[in-house]
Amino acid sequence: MAQLYNQAMFLNVERLQVHYPGRAQAAVNQVSLHLQPGEMGVLIGPSGCGKTTLLRAIAGLEPVSGGEIQLAHQVISSVHTQVPPEARRMGMVFQDYALFPHLNVQDNIGFGLRHLGKAEKKHALKKCWSWWH
Repeated sequence: MAQLYNQAMFLNVERLQVHYPGRAQAAVNQVSLHLQPGEMGVLIGPSGCGKTTLLRAIAGLEPVSGGEIQLAHQVISSVHTQVPPEARRMGMVFQDYALFPHLNVQDNIGFGLRHLGKAEKKHALKKCWSWWH
């Protein structure tokens, strides 16, 4: 049976800071969160509070200026360490309509699962779909 996550892939974010050049205030300031394998997290807050910046830092798209991000006890981001986004085995859907407009929801999700065999992909999509219904 296909798994949607690796049993060892838990996420620890410790005292994370992200500063943008020329800004006095950090976009992300001292954020800590912990997700165990299979858990889902939700970020809620007003526009401009750092939700997207935090997700971009976790995905490896923003350098961190303090704290660290660990995946399965390995540091993937810190002031001294930056694992490239493509080596993190995670993805991100951007909030600016970066989906394929000619594909439906299931096919957009399935596009990211193209490395799976046909049966595994079908099972993974069925499991994903059950979360929404």
